[in-house]
Amino acid sequence: MTVLVRRPLIDQIEDAATRESLQWMYDFVTTEATLISNFRHFSLEFNKAETALKIPHGLNFAPIDIIQTYKTGAGAITFVYEKFDTTNLVITTTGACVVRFFAGRYQVL
Repeated sequence: MTVLVRRPLIDQIEDAATRESLQWMYDFVTTEATLISNFRHFSLEFNKAETALKIPHGLNFAPIDIIQTYKTGAGAITFVYEKFDTTNLVITTTGACVVRFFAGRYQVL
């Protein structure tokens, strides 16, 4: 889900330094790719090996990017990208593990 940043009422700010500073911040937030990209964070625990397990993601598009931030446990995890769709991620594990990751789509500017 993309959250649109509303444009502040910059022209109504009387102080020039404040107006310019707010404009710089607005320009940065609306053009920085990592801030306008669409990601959702997941934390999943697997107690056994899983094959092509479907995980609902709640995004309104098919994710194409995974940023794994943490993994512990003996099991390895594989993200089956070619089976991602607008409803589910598909994950295979070789055993018990805990994994944390972001799923979504990086916005290329």
